Amino acid sequence: MIKDYYFLLSSITSAVKGEKILEKNGYRAHVFKDSSINPYGCGYIIKARGNRENMEEILKNGGVRINEIREA
Repeated sequence: MIKDYYFLLSSITSAVKGEKILEKNGYRAHVFKDSSINPYGCGYIIKARGNRENMEEILKNGGVRINEIREA
C-alpha cells in the first residue's frame, strides 16, 4: 500500500545512505532527526512515501540496518 513511512535508524550515516538509495530507486525520501519519534541511537529518520515492503527490501539490500518502521 502506498503511504508515508518512517524508517527509524541509529545513525546519520545510515540515514543519508538510505535516503540516497531510495531516491536512486525512484522514491522521494527526506532525512530528519526527532528523538521523540526515534529512540534509537542519534534519532535519525528517513520519511518516504511508497510501498513499505519494496522500500524495506531496497534498504536492506543496500546494507541499511532498520531498527523499526512506523506509518507516518
